[in-house]
Amino acid sequence: MDASLSAAERDAIAASARAGEPDRYLAALLAPPPVRPHLLALAAFLSELARVPQRVRREPAMGQIRLQWWRDAISSTERARTGNPVADALRITIGACQLPAAALLEAIDAHELDLAGHGVADDVALAAYLWGREGAPFALAAGILNRSAEADPRPAAAAGGQAYGLARLLMGLPNALARGRVPLPQSRLDALHLSRAELLSLGGGGKVAALLSNLCEEAREALARSRTEVANLPRATWPAFLPLALVGTYLRALEGGGRSILRSPPQVLPLKRVARIAMAHWLGRF
Repeated sequence: MDASLSAAERDAIAASARAGEPDRYLAALLAPPPVRPHLLALAAFLSELARVPQRVRREPAMGQIRLQWWRDAISSTERARTGNPVADALRITIGACQLPAAALLEAIDAHELDLAGHGVADDVALAAYLWGREGAPFALAAGILNRSAEADPRPAAAAGGQAYGLARLLMGLPNALARGRVPLPQSRLDALHLSRAELLSLGGGGKVAALLSNLCEEAREALARSRTEVANLPRATWPAFLPLALVGTYLRALEGGGRSILRSPPQVLPLKRVARIAMAHWLGRF
């Protein structure tokens, strides 16, 4: 990372990544030292985006202003410091690793949807949301690790984004419902004759169980596709996809919780998180 960042700023970046993106934080620590700071900057950026809706629960307009600040920080050609260590580190990473600004903006757009009370309309919109929130970050991390054009990481990132994104969406469902947000496709709810009001009141019975079971199965199918796609990429890019090692763990936690997962998020012990990612790194399997 650029020497202009102080030790305190580097610590703040690592702390942000660890707090909001623990899987990507651990994956960054297992990457080669030269790129590790750049992966931490990316993870910290994603962590800061995720915190915006949590901070402005009753004032979504304030969240949109904050997200626009991030768009401006990414798009600006000025060299002056922003005063935000994560933004400054990300701008250094954009230049050093030639990251496409468009992919970073897609991540911001996905998080803007989290400010709305409603979810997405259908499966097509869900796929676009999961790409921006999780798939594009996988592709960006792969680009940081390997900037050659010998292989396109986007198919692996798309499949991985769907698997990891669905698992994380379901893990975070209780918190979303508590904020009055239903982050699931309306078309899925309509197909089961399940209303937003039922979900928000933690009702729905068997209809909710069927919905969650279907989404978990789709996450498993996407995980299988992502494993095939990642195996076709240069090994240097594999650390970008280490968070996929947690998908199975998340799904087992979800399926073991029954309807109670609507009331409280399933828990994954920190040591299990570390062990799963470390094992995936050592064995080269997700």
